Amino acid sequence: MEGKNNVQRMKELITLINKANEEYFGDDAPTLSDREYDELFAELSELEKLTGIVFSTSPTSRTGGSVKNGLEKVKHTKPMLSAKKTKDPEDVVAFAQISDTLLSWKLDGLTLVLRYNEGKFEKAITRGDNGIIGEDVTRTVAHLRNVPQTVECRQPFEVRGEGVMSWADFNAVSPGADRGHPRNIAAGAVRALEPDVNTLQRIDFIAFELIMPDDNRKTKVQQLEFLIRQGFNVVQFEQTKATWDGKKLLSAINAFDPETYVYPVDGIIAEYNDVAFGKSLGATSHHENRMLALKWTDNLYETVFRGATLATTRTGLVAIIAEFDPVIIDGGTVQRADMHSLGNFEKFKFGIGDKIKVYKANMIIPQVAENLTQSGTYMLPDRCSCCGRRLEVRKSAAGTRNLYCPNLECIARNSQKIARLCEKDGLNIEALTAARIEDLMAYDLIRSYADIFHLREKKERMLTISGFGEGTCGKIIHGVEDARKTTLGRLLYGMGIERMSAGPARSIDEYFYGSWDRFTQAVNDGFDFHSIEGISKALNDNIYAWYKEVVRTAAFTDLLKELSFNDKKPKEEAKEEVKEEVVVEAEENKTEASSPSTANCFTGKKVAFTGIVNGMSASTMASILELIGAVVSKTVETDTYCLVVGKEPDTKVLSQALLKNIKVLTGEEFAQMLAM
Repeated sequence: MEGKNNVQRMKELITLINKANEEYFGDDAPTLSDREYDELFAELSELEKLTGIVFSTSPTSRTGGSVKNGLEKVKHTKPMLSAKKTKDPEDVVAFAQISDTLLSWKLDGLTLVLRYNEGKFEKAITRGDNGIIGEDVTRTVAHLRNVPQTVECRQPFEVRGEGVMSWADFNAVSPGADRGHPRNIAAGAVRALEPDVNTLQRIDFIAFELIMPDDNRKTKVQQLEFLIRQGFNVVQFEQTKATWDGKKLLSAINAFDPETYVYPVDGIIAEYNDVAFGKSLGATSHHENRMLALKWTDNLYETVFRGATLATTRTGLVAIIAEFDPVIIDGGTVQRADMHSLGNFEKFKFGIGDKIKVYKANMIIPQVAENLTQSGTYMLPDRCSCCGRRLEVRKSAAGTRNLYCPNLECIARNSQKIARLCEKDGLNIEALTAARIEDLMAYDLIRSYADIFHLREKKERMLTISGFGEGTCGKIIHGVEDARKTTLGRLLYGMGIERMSAGPARSIDEYFYGSWDRFTQAVNDGFDFHSIEGISKALNDNIYAWYKEVVRTAAFTDLLKELSFNDKKPKEEAKEEVKEEVVVEAEENKTEASSPSTANCFTGKKVAFTGIVNGMSASTMASILELIGAVVSKTVETDTYCLVVGKEPDTKVLSQALLKNIKVLTGEEFAQMLAM
């Protein structure tokens, strides 16, 4: 009977793990934590040893992975196997005392293989189906910011590595409670059918293995040094000697601190430095014996569940945050943990006062491990805590259930939308932070975008709010007035269009010469924004979806009434206008000039400029200099005649001019000298 129960449990585990693999590798939306996955995998492995039975569908006999529909399949030159795992550092010590070893980070991203031929980047492939058949992701990987497009080595070779997003870039592109994990964003961007260039340029490729050729490189270190010479970033590593004692090896292992590392990691890889020796150890169908992965043990801490808070985000998704009695983990106080989804929250069967165990996943992210009591008496609120609207349960494409606030006018959604509009790359109203916007909303001083431009009239009421003194109110009002004259790019960024970051917004601004009218005409004409460099097909679709939903709403039209745009004329039009202006000025000053080519104090001399000079774009300023016979200089050199300084100058350029005793002119001084 026991044998039958073991077999039944094995089948259950295979189903659970294979489903988790599909969610992780196929959908880039895992519902199991790494800890839960490892526990299920370990249980299945033990049962297989106990019974002597291994089913053909068992994940222990193959690596995880799947191929996404729509991406071309590519067979790997060499199967991409995993590393055997342990949570005991002593296992790594024993492993490292057999032969000289390299310790390196186990990066938490998307594993990739890059192929090069005749010195050029040729193809990029994911791990894919069981490490045998991968996906061709060349189109997206070409945009990763540090993938060499050409290399010194002319013979064909392959390199394996991880497409990974740093914590800093993750925080920049995905702030807020609903941000997920860097791995999911990186994997989703790389495996997308249409490149999202902005996101891809925030992903790094970190190389960790040379596949071929390796004939003249007898050690792992030599292989990594070869990759460095070709321009690759390689994984951080530490060499150890087989002669080291256990204490010294443990010290080397403990030196890997994930809390201070720039990228997300989920452990350490130990690998023999001698390539031939490593190969001689062979492999199973699941892992290579030359490597051992140390996954950190998650120390569990018992505490008491006290409830959950709901946080409505800018998209309407409601983050569920579990709250519990404070516990000290790794020297810090922890009392809240993001539950990631409604389905994940429900499986714990919480009740107020339940005893629970918590930990820091990969020693960084607070997580709930288990509920020891499982009273199941706690009911989540069914209404948005901000606007009171009844919440909806929606399923993602991967089948994940989440709570959403359907109210487009929800205060929480609007506060974050208005905060986005006020960001540095938006209207740049620094004093109007998200927290201050929420305070102003609570006092009914802001309800929509346009309301921020009427705060001057409400200053007396603002002064009654805690934290809003004369200085703060003055900064807010001054910042608001400065923001009235803006650019098309700043507005598009501030609207929070999905996938619209500062870079694409500036590209669109430049393409349409900063003109809102030109932009709207393009939308009405069905213009393909994907034709602009740096604009993905997905962003093109998002622009149209946003325009259809938002542009004709009262909230947006009221905002437009408060703004004016720094429209720029197309280059040829600008040149003609500048030419006319120069001729007119020459006539008014009764000079002998009859054309813009007439000699003046700038003719034939190098002139540099920085910042916005007299409200002109860089291209217009350059056109003026060319028309008056000056030589436009992009840098300050010893033979530069002068530097013209406008608003928001590059301080480095200005400093160089001062150090080199170059004449510095304001925009007004430049105009006066031009008219002389």
